[in-house]
Amino acid sequence: MIQECMHSVALTRWGKRGETWPVEPEMREAFDRLGADLRGEMQTFAAGLRGEIQASAADLRGEIQTSAAETRAYVDDRLQTTTGEMRRHFEVVGESLRSDIRAVAEGVVLLGQRMDRGFVEQAGQVGGLDRRVLRLEVRVKSLEDERKTRRPRRRR
Repeated sequence: MIQECMHSVALTRWGKRGETWPVEPEMREAFDRLGADLRGEMQTFAAGLRGEIQASAADLRGEIQTSAAETRAYVDDRLQTTTGEMRRHFEVVGESLRSDIRAVAEGVVLLGQRMDRGFVEQAGQVGGLDRRVLRLEVRVKSLEDERKTRRPRRRR
């Protein structure tokens, strides 16, 4: 019906620009109804679109929360596993270090004992050498004393 009205009545004059013919009341009502119908359809469409967007947003939020919870659980599990593995590894390393330190300490003690024995042996050897040197000094002294008591040699 609107198309028929539009063909039968020209809204603008062809001759002069910007001038309009008066619009018939029926045509005005048709345009008003058409505008109201379009507004109603647009509002209905917008409301439906809003509802779909809100539903999609709610679904997306739910998926994000679920994914975040799954990721958090995975990270917590991996962290627990890794922490346990690291703890066991460091316990093994610590025990190994303790045994190495214990072996070094025992070696130091044995070396100290060996050095003490060596010092005792050296002290005994030095004491024996001292006695020998004293005896030699005594002999040399006695030989020198005997020589002095002899008569001096003549010169020829």
